[in-house]
Amino acid sequence: MDPNVLGHPDNYVEANPMVTPAHIVPEWYFLPFYAILRSIPDKLGGVVAMVGGILIMLLLPLVNTSNIRSSFFRPLHKKVFWFFLANFLILGWLGQCPVEDPYIGLGQVCTLLYFSYFLVILPGLGFAETYLLNHFLENNK
Repeated sequence: MDPNVLGHPDNYVEANPMVTPAHIVPEWYFLPFYAILRSIPDKLGGVVAMVGGILIMLLLPLVNTSNIRSSFFRPLHKKVFWFFLANFLILGWLGQCPVEDPYIGLGQVCTLLYFSYFLVILPGLGFAETYLLNHFLENNK
């Protein structure tokens, strides 16, 4: 076993108290939330968004408005979920990128998509699927 296989190479550079590192990167499992932190220009707003990005997952039972709980029977939700997962992986990649022009804008868009998935897309998708299911059942009586 190699416990350091996922570690960053900069962790093995000897510390120099006279020089600030040019680019500090957290561990891989914090990278998406670090990208959310950096995408907000205000420091306090970034910290609130980062903590909110973690705590918003606690709202999943409340924002899921679908009558069907399993994604196995929800083809629209399957596609939206894979879109969310791709967005989350892009946030992870952006968390390790330097704070420069193309990465800042992309991080802001991905952060907006991350929060809109929980607050807009997931509840709206549940209502839309319920409407489509009821409409389909009424037409096939």
